[in-house]
Amino acid sequence: MVINSYLYNMKKLYLFILLILGGCAPQYEVVQHLEVNMYHLVNTKTSDVEIILTSDSLNIGQIVKKKRIKIISEIEK
Repeated sequence: MVINSYLYNMKKLYLFILLILGGCAPQYEVVQHLEVNMYHLVNTKTSDVEIILTSDSLNIGQIVKKKRIKIISEIEK
């Protein structure tokens, strides 16, 4: 019984850690639609600028995580 309780608590702790680490990915705001599939993104925390080509359809003002969109290419500054 004690072992089952311990394993249950460990599973809850593991899930909590995964949720926290999963939410730490940088978020970007879509600022401008430049060309077909080309978007101008700005990091919401550091104000870093990114220009990407993606097959996903993004909307201006939308907050996205780069790991959740299909990036074809990143344009170097």
